Amino acid sequence: MFLSKLLAAADHPYLMGVGGRKKNNSPASMQGLTVKSLKHHVALQPLFIIMGAGVLFVAAYVGRLASKTTDVNWSKMKDPVDPMSAYENKQFKMFNVGGADYSNMSTKRNEPNYRA
Repeated sequence: MFLSKLLAAADHPYLMGVGGRKKNNSPASMQGLTVKSLKHHVALQPLFIIMGAGVLFVAAYVGRLASKTTDVNWSKMKDPVDPMSAYENKQFKMFNVGGADYSNMSTKRNEPNYRA
């Protein structure tokens, strides 16, 4: 009974009716969120460009993290050594500041062979 009263309260004219909160808070009525009002408010244009570039950079970096690093495993293999062997002797960091040679890094570190 309490849940039905709570859900029925969301249909109140205060929220949905003429002059209600839902109509007043729609993105079309807010200044700077339509192309017409964005052309009028010139000071908001650099903000939208910088924020859009930031969102694109974050999305690209998250996509790179999901596809390149060892933190995410997309294969459904039961043995965890098989998918991780693809990263053997490969650089997966974005920048190689120290200039390390990754072509034979696992042999230099004397990594154990879990298959043997």
